Amino acid sequence: MISIPMVRRKLASDLLGHHIYLFGHDASCTTTLRRLADAGAQEGTVVLSEGKGSRFGAAALFRPALSVGAIPMFSAIATLALAEAIASEELRATPVWPNQVVVEDETVGWSVVEIARSGDRPAYVILGVDVDLRALESIAQRSIDPNVVVAAFLNALDKWSTAYAARGPAAVSAAIQFLPRGSGVRAPEEQSVR
Repeated sequence: MISIPMVRRKLASDLLGHHIYLFGHDASCTTTLRRLADAGAQEGTVVLSEGKGSRFGAAALFRPALSVGAIPMFSAIATLALAEAIASEELRATPVWPNQVVVEDETVGWSVVEIARSGDRPAYVILGVDVDLRALESIAQRSIDPNVVVAAFLNALDKWSTAYAARGPAAVSAAIQFLPRGSGVRAPEEQSVR
């Protein structure tokens, strides 16, 4: 069960998490955060959700000074941050271009990006992830605290966004070691339900 106080205990981010909202089973993090962003939410606002079954999600709001064409490289930081968060659980997580994270050839998480355009610049960018906790626990053969994974994701996302702000696309392109799609990773519909 996701708990904002539990996430905050592990959160070390300077930008993300000053405002955190938690929604239930039917809420989409990115849809909810889009509504908050349209209403003027601050950069760094985070929305968390617990999905049906064992899925959970997290999304963060950015207001970067980037061109719309720069967003694909910027959005890669969500996949990199999720891979780091899962690796912090002592699992060998691998990002798969452009939006999947796999452990032992099973997709365990996906990144999502939403953009609101304002001319040739984004008014805001939402970077989010959806994680299959049951798949992670099955691979790890132990329980995993989703609060720890969410906090690790937000901390890594903050680190990557700071690196991108300081060094631009070079910060991300130097770190990208994604597997290409079709590299033997089973798609979610091919994976067995556990």
